[in-house]
Amino acid sequence: MHISELQKATERGEFSMRFVAADGEVVRIPRCVCTSYHSKGRTMNVKSCESGEIRKVVRITIIEINDEEVYL
Repeated sequence: MHISELQKATERGEFSMRFVAADGEVVRIPRCVCTSYHSKGRTMNVKSCESGEIRKVVRITIIEINDEEVYL
């Protein structure tokens, strides 16, 4: 999926994702929901359904949504 389709793919409720953290580690969140999407910014906040942790993710670091590769 192209990164421009990211908001549409994540607004439908629960999804899984993988992204590259600032330290280079690939992080996988198996079940999460988007709590906010900053369309003029470059981030989105996601909440893990398992732990309740909320993470701010830079959108261009997302490499996979629901087992589908995300590209620029």
